[in-house]
Amino acid sequence: MAVAGWPGAFAGQVFITCALLCLPGLALLLRMAPAAGATALERFTLSVGLSLSLVPLLYLWATMVNIRLSAWLLWLVLLISLLITLVSRGRVSVISAPFVAANAMWYAVIAGCTAITLWLRFEQIRSLAMPVWVDSLHHALLVRVVVEQGTAPFTLRPYLPVDALTYHWGYHVVVAAAAQLAGLHVPRDLPDGLLWMGQIMSTAMAPAYAALAVRLWQRPVAGATAALVVGLASVMPAFYLSWGRYTLLAGMLMLPAVLIAMDEVCRRPGLPSAGLLALLVAGLSLVHVAVFALVLAACVARVLIGPETGQWRRAAGWMVIAIGSALALTAPWVLMLARQALPGTGSSAMHIAGNIHYNALPVELLRAGTNHLLLALAGAGALLALRQRRRAAAWLLGWCALAMVLANPVVIGLPYLSFITNELLTITMFAPLALLIAGGVAAHDARAPQHGWRALAYHAVLVALVLGVALWGVDRWRTIVRADTVLAGAADRAAIEWIARATPPDARFVVGTAGWLFDVDRGVDGGWWILPLAGRQVSTPPVIYNYGAPAAVAAIKRDTAWLRDYGAVATAAQLAAFMRDRGYGYVYTSERPGAIHASTLRGSPLFEEVYAAEGIGIFRLHALAIETKRFTVGVWGKPSGE
Repeated sequence: MAVAGWPGAFAGQVFITCALLCLPGLALLLRMAPAAGATALERFTLSVGLSLSLVPLLYLWATMVNIRLSAWLLWLVLLISLLITLVSRGRVSVISAPFVAANAMWYAVIAGCTAITLWLRFEQIRSLAMPVWVDSLHHALLVRVVVEQGTAPFTLRPYLPVDALTYHWGYHVVVAAAAQLAGLHVPRDLPDGLLWMGQIMSTAMAPAYAALAVRLWQRPVAGATAALVVGLASVMPAFYLSWGRYTLLAGMLMLPAVLIAMDEVCRRPGLPSAGLLALLVAGLSLVHVAVFALVLAACVARVLIGPETGQWRRAAGWMVIAIGSALALTAPWVLMLARQALPGTGSSAMHIAGNIHYNALPVELLRAGTNHLLLALAGAGALLALRQRRRAAAWLLGWCALAMVLANPVVIGLPYLSFITNELLTITMFAPLALLIAGGVAAHDARAPQHGWRALAYHAVLVALVLGVALWGVDRWRTIVRADTVLAGAADRAAIEWIARATPPDARFVVGTAGWLFDVDRGVDGGWWILPLAGRQVSTPPVIYNYGAPAAVAAIKRDTAWLRDYGAVATAAQLAAFMRDRGYGYVYTSERPGAIHASTLRGSPLFEEVYAAEGIGIFRLHALAIETKRFTVGVWGKPSGE
């Protein structure tokens, strides 16, 4: 498989992706707040966070002034960023700190954990030909729309009847920009691009959370601990791959940078630090709204705890200015959200209120992997840090408490929110857990021997423990994708490439369908990928169609409901009648559970088999089965006689 070939054909994409994730942010950091980031590790984290903010902000305002961001414009941005970085590199003050062997050792451990995590992340996608599960599908569609339009994906036409998309799209424009810069063919190379970009971002979390841990606890051993937990010991964020939760992955990668900038405001309140925080918060609101809400909770907790510098009022004031500036920077997006928000509950995130069923505590996820052990270690770490009167421990615990209130506002008499759930807290809790465990290790390290043979033995034991956990993590998480979330493989990809070549652009496909979330259904096999990869309409589109107008959404749900209940068991005659009534001309069949099977249609005079390979079949509704009157069928409308 192409994506597994490190450093094969996609090495150029990896290089350009890394440049896009670092250069724009580093250039701005050096010009705007060169004093921010005490170490190279912090500057790397801030650079990645700023890049993930700047690209969406660029797309937002370019869209507002009707500028299409083509590949050459993106190259120009990257080259300007490189020139600014080279010119401004002297603005970083180099402090010659005394060499401490233990500190150097722990920074080497951070680098080692990152390298092992990188290898592991790509090992986890070695067997995948396509991204998996539900979310990956609409991520691919949004990236395609961005590449073709050169703008933020506010409209998804002609693919879906969505004209004012309120789904956070910051991640998608970053992936689209990387694809254009790398010269990838969209949509043919989209599956590989999503997989590679996701695993690169997942790897970058290890040094990012290490940087935040060193910042909070002032000991490199804390950074090594955080990198180990995030990269190798915890099931999250690695398991995001099995859900296709790429937007959340990007948001959680930005989180350490935002929290470092928040700490910078508390330590050095002023325009540079507030501007840095404003840009990061603004970009985060475009990448993931829920993580943005968690950041607001973190800011409130930090203000309530009080900064260690004693400049409480000044820091709080600049923090408010930063958040207000962030909202101003994203004003068009904020206004769109306000206009499209719907009162009450519903299956779309456009609805403001959630419900107890959607927000139920996911006990299975809470116990998944090593979570029970990490929770215990985090509790012990919090106690050790609190004994040393570390404000960072109090802030982290206060932040967790406020986040729990956000997910369960009924405890204070308010309704549930649709975008902050207990499930979200459960799958993102690796972040505070890693930081609290790092705090406990740092507290213990402060009391450990610092000189002599005892110090040498102490550090040797710790390094051996780190190595043991790393090897255990490699063995435990080497295969992390759940088999039931893999809906498509290499055979499906080949079939979809045939569809793009051999079927007319207005062809419409029936695909196997299963229930997913409330009244929103999903596809069951590779046929579900026909729309984002081949551009042909399908009976069950990506679930993001739920953001469209109510009438269009209801029409799609009528089709998906019939296919969910009867599609896999319908006779050839019943399926042909359904297709005639709704204007479909082709059927995608496979051998996956819940799919429409070729054996049902093969041999029927109503269908003609036009493609068959490796268990995948494509059937065309036979001309003899079509009624004599012609139909004019809109993309999403009902057929009408002509």
